Amino acid sequence: MAIGDIIVSLDIGASKTAVVVGQVNKFNEIEVIGYGLSDSEGITKGRIINKSEVAKSIVKAITEAEETSGLYINSSYVNIKGMNVRIEKIKCKGRVAKPDDGLSYDDIYSLFDQVQTGIRINDNEQVIDLIPYKYFVNEREYKEEPIGAFSKEFGVDLDVVIANGEYIKDVVETLNMAELKIDGLILETLATSNIVLMPEEKDMGVLMLDMGAAHTDISVYKDSRLEFYETLPIGGHHITNDIAMTLGISQEEAERLKRQYNLAIEAMISNNHEVKLNTIKSNNVADSNIKCSDIVKIIEARIKEVYQIIRKVLADNNMTGKYDCLVLTGQGISNIVGSEELAVLTLKVGQVRICSPKLINVIKPQHTVAFGMVKHISGIGLSKHVNSEVEIITEPGVKQKISEFFKGTKEKFFNLLKKDKEDIEI
Repeated sequence: MAIGDIIVSLDIGASKTAVVVGQVNKFNEIEVIGYGLSDSEGITKGRIINKSEVAKSIVKAITEAEETSGLYINSSYVNIKGMNVRIEKIKCKGRVAKPDDGLSYDDIYSLFDQVQTGIRINDNEQVIDLIPYKYFVNEREYKEEPIGAFSKEFGVDLDVVIANGEYIKDVVETLNMAELKIDGLILETLATSNIVLMPEEKDMGVLMLDMGAAHTDISVYKDSRLEFYETLPIGGHHITNDIAMTLGISQEEAERLKRQYNLAIEAMISNNHEVKLNTIKSNNVADSNIKCSDIVKIIEARIKEVYQIIRKVLADNNMTGKYDCLVLTGQGISNIVGSEELAVLTLKVGQVRICSPKLINVIKPQHTVAFGMVKHISGIGLSKHVNSEVEIITEPGVKQKISEFFKGTKEKFFNLLKKDKEDIEI
């Protein structure tokens, strides 16, 4: 990355679409110069089922990012979740083209090409990323690219990220509808872990649970490497739906009650007072009173069930014992008081830390993944081109001109009303 390079990231979620525009400053750090956010519909269980609705959400978020950054955005990186990918761990050796000159970037690019050519993928799959962890030269290990090292042969230990081709096709078509090009697909856990996990946690072993509106990402890192990644189709909306279905109330009221009584353990209630509900019975609205403990019981039951499912998934994949601590994040769970204590009891971990998006220095909690994507991309060592395609806005766009026209018309209208009122009073 060079000073002035710009990266645009697009986080397409089940409930929101977030955009972050980052630029490399003179200290080689990412500076956020633009951002956008919009509500999202059209995604179910990690699949795009309504491309036009998702495209509308993308256009709205991108437009806002253009207004805040002063740039026309023509391309972006897009997130991808675990249910649409699989990861292959590969160790590969290659030969140096000119041993007397030392190891060059071209030698490493050649080895990466060799990996992509040799990996076995199905007809409906596509390699979207190579994540190197270690290089080997003359029996020595390097975490960074060993440029300049003298050797006839060298090796690399890496992960190959392989995505579902149908999903990629849906993403590309949706972005085309929004008049955007795709720079690349970024594994969401890599983006989130960049700003949620500490380096020592990744090294010692950590379980990260990222619960959003409709999905929960399970990630295990060990020796600074992603050991396991899975996405479950369960999220914060399921807690809301449980409250709505059990109490017979609307989704809106259920969401409000979940936020108001956001406890994960019934025993933590200090004042079990009554709560007045607008219950829905046979399409007739009637008042009903319950205890606040009735709401907390529902929240506790769902979170405990999610933890139990996660525990089984980890055991089935031989991940138990590979992590020493648990980090909870995501807006679906991080703000619920007692979720860490319940995790200790259910997942049998000794140390739990909550990383609320509020603690991360981003514009809004909803921008956490998008910001993490920008940081991840900027840290890629071997990339010939990572910056997005943007243009500086030199004149107001059509939308801005229309907005300014109506704003001016509205002001003239109210001035006329004010003048007429003064004439009448006289």
